[in-house]
Parts: sequence; structure tokens; C-alpha cells
Amino acid sequence: MLETAALLLFVAVLVTGVVMQFPLVLLLIVGWFIFFDYGLVRGFGMGELVRMSLAGVRSVGSVLLLFAIIGSLTAAWRASGTIPAITCWSAQLVGPRSVVPASFVLTAAMSMLVGSSFAASATVGVICMVIGNALGANPVLLGGAIISGAFFGDRCSPMSSSAVLVAQITQTDVFRNVGRMVRSAAVPTLLALILYLVFGAVSAPGGSVPNFARDFAKSFVLAPYVVAPTLVILVLSLAKVDVRITMLASLSTALVLCVGVQGVKLAELPRILLWGYHTTNEHIAHMVDGGGIMSMAEVAAIVAIASTYSGIFEGTNLLMGLRDQVIELSHRTTPFVGVLLTSLATTFVACDQVVAIMLTRQLCDGVEHGGEGLALDLENSAVVVPALVPWSTSCVGIVAFVGMPTSSIACAFLPLFIPLWTLATSLWMQRHADFVDTPAGRLQGFNAEDDVRRWVAAA
Repeated sequence: MLETAALLLFVAVLVTGVVMQFPLVLLLIVGWFIFFDYGLVRGFGMGELVRMSLAGVRSVGSVLLLFAIIGSLTAAWRASGTIPAITCWSAQLVGPRSVVPASFVLTAAMSMLVGSSFAASATVGVICMVIGNALGANPVLLGGAIISGAFFGDRCSPMSSSAVLVAQITQTDVFRNVGRMVRSAAVPTLLALILYLVFGAVSAPGGSVPNFARDFAKSFVLAPYVVAPTLVILVLSLAKVDVRITMLASLSTALVLCVGVQGVKLAELPRILLWGYHTTNEHIAHMVDGGGIMSMAEVAAIVAIASTYSGIFEGTNLLMGLRDQVIELSHRTTPFVGVLLTSLATTFVACDQVVAIMLTRQLCDGVEHGGEGLALDLENSAVVVPALVPWSTSCVGIVAFVGMPTSSIACAFLPLFIPLWTLATSLWMQRHADFVDTPAGRLQGFNAEDDVRRWVAAA
């Protein structure tokens, strides 16, 4: 009862605060006090709860470092001429009508390559947003396409940390999981692409494409070699080099171009990396200004505060009292219904993808017959649901990297369609015998273990 009260109070604070547009950092701090007080009522000491909180922060130290690297990288790509050059060339290949679906496809391809929604959105996503803004595309729709593309690979790339994490905690093979994930997401991906094609065409402004090269050439050298930082990303990603090392190598390449090609003074580099790039050319400022470590300060604060929750949850077992209720719900409906609702709750409360995956797995252990079934359920819920929660670290990170409106979440069709399609499929499987044995079932990657009635009857 006490656990439920604490969770409901936190959700009420979050929802009310978001509606009233209070700063998210402030709302999360209030949430920390709620869970801290819960721990005190349960008999834990203040020192214990502080140590639990700090343990949670330490667990995301690598993520905070990645944020700093990304902030520096996005500023350096601007100052080095990389983004201006790619914008000029890409504008000749895409137009106002095609930039939205193209952004979805390109970001999806990059996220599959690097296995990270953060890396994909901070590189290709930033470029697509710059191009789209220059072409007059709808920024809300464009941002939604970038979020969808970023989570495509974050979910089903064999290089994805979330895919590896799910495989580890369910004791399954990551490559076999990836095959099932790709097949089960085929229909949602196609539907999302169709909507981006249609809405992108309908919302596109009329008129001709502006001559970006003329304006950019006044401030940047646009030679082909200025795209070298992006090539570094591609080559090292194919070589399966750690994403942080890959991005640092790209950053180093961009800094060399800043000084050696674009004429940026060495003394100016620290300011650019810290506060972002700002051009003196007013005609292109809205397209290239931005980036920098300080642009990630709020996101880093949100992640750090949210991470304290995981330490308190683990130390106090706040959520484990709900496990029996989850299993009962899954037996009365379908396993995926239990996993999906649990992932929604853990994401809303924990505000972090990794924590949501871990907590959902703990609460849903036993709802599926085998690890493969639970792995697929987690990938279709806890991995993608954070993209739709405005206060989740995954969502606020991408919004900050790319500079998109927060309302773009409403147009993130793929993270929405994957859980809905899986939910519909699970309900269909419950009502239609032997669906997993049909060509349609096998095409989506299902097998006999996914038929809940068989293993319930066997038990």
C-alpha cells in the first residue's frame, strides 16, 4: 500500500508539473524527496538512502561522459564545415516533400550501424534537422521521424547496448533476438514510413529549394574533405569500435578541420566546445548555430537525478511488491499485456531506459515460457516506450541533441506502433489456435514457445 501511494504521488507530481510546464529538473528533485521519504518510513537510515542514490548516479557515469562528448561533437561538426557541406549537398538530393521520410531512413540506417539512439540523433539526426529547417519542413513531424529512426537501431542493432543488455538478463542469444526483432517490427516500420511519406508531402511548403551553397560558402570552405568526421564515424562503426572512442576520433578530426581548413583560432576552440558554435553570418545562423557541452547541462542533470531512483528502488525493493500482481494480470490477459503495462509504469517512474528494462525484467520474470519470449517482449516495450515519455532520459537527450520541439514525440510513430502491433498480435494469438505455426506467424519470427496456451497446458 505504501509503495503504491509513493508511486501514485510521484506520477501525479510529474503529470501535473508537465501540464503546468514546470522545469523537469525541479519535478524530478521532488520525486527524489518522495522516494527518499518512502525509504525513511520503511526504516532505512538517511545515510543508507544517500548511498543508494549515489550508487545510482555512479551507474550512469559513462552516459554523462557520452553527453559531454556529444555536445562537443555537435559543436565541432558545425565549426568544421561538416554540417554546412552535407546540408548543401543533401539539399540537392532531397526536397521539402521527401526530407521527412529521408530523415527517418537515414537516421534508422545510422542507428543500425552504431547501435545507439544518442549517437545516431547527435550525428545524422542533427544534419537532417538542419536540412529540414532549411527546406521549411514541419519541425514537429521531422523531429518525430528522427526519433523513430534513432530507436529503430537502438532496438534491433546487434551493436545496441540495450539489445545486449536484454540478451544478458534473459540469457538468450543477441543475434537470434535481433532476427526476431527485425521481423516482428516489419509491419510497424512500413506503416511509419508510409505515414512519413504522406504527412511529409502534405505538410511540405511550396516553392523551390534555396541556394544554400551561396550562403554557406561565405563562411565555410565546402570542399569534399570536410565530411571526413562523418566518414570516421562510419568506418569505425563498421569496425565495431566502442561508440565513445569512435565519437572522440570524429571530434579530433573535426577540430583539425576547424583550425587547418576553416581558420578557427586554437584559442577559440575551448569556447566553441563548451558553449557551442555561433556564426557571424546572420543568414545561416538559424541553421548552424548550436551544440556545445553546456547545451547538454540540463539533460545531464535530468539523467543524474533520475538515476538516483534506480539506487533507491534496488535498495528498498520498492517495486518488487507488484510482481505477483503483474503475473496475475499476465495470466488473465496475455504475457505481453503484463510486460507492456509494467514497462509503462517503470519508464514513467524510473525515467530511464536501462532502469526500465531491468525493473520490467525483474517484475515480469515468469510471465513467458522462455527467455526468448521475454526478450522480444522487452524489446517491444521497455526499449521503445522511453521514446514516448517526455521526461525519460532517452527522450530528453534526443530532443536536446537535435534541437527539435518536445511535441515531436507525438510524431514518433515507430516507437508507438511497435508496442501497439505487438499488443494486437498477442491478443490475436490468444484467440486463434496455432497462429505461431502459420506462415504469417513464422514470418514475424514467432515459434511454438510464443504460444502461451501450450506451455500453460503443459504445466
